[in-house]
Amino acid sequence: MEILKQDLKRGLITLKPINMDDLWHLQQILEIGDKVTSKTERRITIKRGSEIVKGEREIITLTISVGKINLDGQLRLTGKIVEGPENVTHEHHTLSIEPGTVLTIEKQWENYQLERLKKAKIKKPLLFICVLDRDQADFAILKESGIESLGSVSPKQSGTRLTSKAESGDRTEYYKEVMETIENRSEYIVVAGPGFEKENLLEYIKQKNPELSKKIILEQASDTGRAGIQEVIKRSASTILKDTRISRESAFVEEFLKRINTKGLVVYGPRETSQAVETGAVETLLVSVEKVKEFRGLMEQAEKLKGQIVLITSDHSAGEQFLNLGGIGGFLRFKVR
Repeated sequence: MEILKQDLKRGLITLKPINMDDLWHLQQILEIGDKVTSKTERRITIKRGSEIVKGEREIITLTISVGKINLDGQLRLTGKIVEGPENVTHEHHTLSIEPGTVLTIEKQWENYQLERLKKAKIKKPLLFICVLDRDQADFAILKESGIESLGSVSPKQSGTRLTSKAESGDRTEYYKEVMETIENRSEYIVVAGPGFEKENLLEYIKQKNPELSKKIILEQASDTGRAGIQEVIKRSASTILKDTRISRESAFVEEFLKRINTKGLVVYGPRETSQAVETGAVETLLVSVEKVKEFRGLMEQAEKLKGQIVLITSDHSAGEQFLNLGGIGGFLRFKVR
C-alpha cells in the first residue's frame, strides 16, 4: 500500500493499493458513510429542454458516501454521489477500486485502522508451499488475504491445470516439472509431504539448481492437497510464518484458549469483557471482524485506556473458533472480580 498524502485533522488520506492484499486491507478499513473520492468512468447525460441525451463515457472524478462494500476481484464501493460534475450530483454510482487506483478516503480514523494501514505498507515475504508424495504435488501460496491454490502436478494423471508428461515410473520427469513450477518463486518455499519424496526432490534440485535448493525449507506433512497445506501452515507458524496475518491471529487465539483452560488472565463474553474494559483491566482486546460494528464503543473505550486492539478474521480455523465463542474477549493486566 502506498500512502501518498494524509491530513488527519481533516480526516483525509490519499493512497494507492498495489495488490489484492491491499484491497483486502481497504475492505476492512472502510465503513458505511465514509466518503471516497476517485477517478471513474461514467456516461454523462445532458438535458436539452424536455429531452435527455446520453453522451459518451468519460473519465471523471467523483466523491461518494459509501453505502455498500464488496470485494470480488475488485473492491466495489457503491453509494450516493456527494461531489462531482453538476449534472451527476446526488445520483448513485459504483467506484471500482483495483490495484493501482488512487483514492482519497475521508472518515473519522480509528487508531487500529491507522495501524492496519501502517502495517500494509510493510511488504512481508509470501510463502509458497509444495506438498507432495509419489503420486501428486500440490501447490499453494499463502497471502494475507488467505490461501490461494495454484494447481498440481501428477506423474500419472492428466486433465489438471498443471499436468506432468512423465510416466509413472520415471521420477526424473516428475521432479523436473515440480522444480520448474517452483524455481521462479521469490517467496519462501516450503516443500513437505509424507515419506521421503520431499528429500528425493530436494536432492534432485540440489544437482540441477543449487541456488534454488538454498531457498527451500523441508517440513513434515502427513497428507497432500489442502489438508497437507493446512498442516504445513500450522507447523511453520512459529518460524517463517510468524509475521503473517493468519499465524499472528492464530497465535492470539491459541493464547486466548490456553488462558481460558488454565484460568489465567483472560476475559470473554460481551458482559464480562465490557466490565473488564471499564475497570482498565484489559491489556489486549480481541474482536472478530464481524463484531466490529457491535463492539465499536467498547473498542474506543479500550483504546482510551491504553489497550491494544487486535482484529481476528474468521477465514481460518482459529478465527472461526474465536467467532463461535462470541467474537469478543481480552488479555488482562490483572484479575477482575
